[in-house]
Amino acid sequence: MLSGPVEVATVFTQAQFDEYARLSGDDNPIHVDPQFAAQTRFGRTVAHGMFLFSALQSALANQTAEPVRLRGQEFMFTAPTYTGDPLLLSLRPTAGSLVEEITDSAGNVTLSGVAHLGEPDAREPAPPELMVSAGYKGLEVGMTASRTRSIGRQDVSDFLRLTRDRNPLFATEPPELPPGLLAGMDSWVLGVDLPGRGTNWLKQQYTYHRSVAVPVEITSTVTITRIRPDKGLINLATRCSTRDGTVSSGEALVLAVDT
Repeated sequence: MLSGPVEVATVFTQAQFDEYARLSGDDNPIHVDPQFAAQTRFGRTVAHGMFLFSALQSALANQTAEPVRLRGQEFMFTAPTYTGDPLLLSLRPTAGSLVEEITDSAGNVTLSGVAHLGEPDAREPAPPELMVSAGYKGLEVGMTASRTRSIGRQDVSDFLRLTRDRNPLFATEPPELPPGLLAGMDSWVLGVDLPGRGTNWLKQQYTYHRSVAVPVEITSTVTITRIRPDKGLINLATRCSTRDGTVSSGEALVLAVDT
C-alpha cells in the first residue's frame, strides 16, 4: 500500500492505443482509426478506458514491491484522453482504497476513479435487473452479446511490456491474469458488438470475485439493462467468467450516439 500520494507524468502514443487494441480485441475506431475519430465529437483518436485503467494499475504496482490485489474498481471517464498530450496520473491512498485521477495538459480531469484493495468477493453476482424503456438505434433492453478467447502467457508478457507493470502477481509461474487485460474483454464486446463500434465508455464499476492464472479461457458477456434514448445513453451489466465461475461483474454506462 502507498504511504502517501503519488504522481506520474506520462504521454501516450497511437502505437500504444493500437497495441492495446490488438491485445484486447477492441478495435473500436474511436481508438485506432484517425479518419473515423475525426468525424466524432472527439476529433481524433482517444484512449481505451481500460488502457487508462492499466496505466493506473502500473503506476500503483511500480511504487511498491508488494503484490497488489483489487476487490473492486469504479471509474468515470469525464473527458477524452488523447495521444501526444502530457498527462499526470495521480494516486491518493485512503482507508483500504486509492483515489485515482488522470489530468491532461489543460488541467482537465479525464478519468476519476476509486480502486478498492483487498481479496476478491467470492460470492456469485445476482442476475442483472432490467428496466423497461424505449429502444434506440435498434438496441433493446435485454439484448446480450458475448465473446470468448484464450489468454496465454505471451499475451500477459506483451501486456506487461506495454504497461510496464511490475506487480509481482504477474511474474509468478503461472502468472495471474492482470485486471487490465481481463477488463479488455468487456472493452472488446462493448466497443465491437454491443452497442458496437463508436461506443464511448462513460462509467464502469467492477467487483472482482476471484483471481485466475493463465493460460485461461475467458468469456465476457454484456447485457443491456436500461436505455435512455433521448440522450443516447445505454446501461449494461458486464460479466467475465471461466468454466469455474464468475471472475468479475459490474455495470457500464456508455454513450452510443456515434454507433
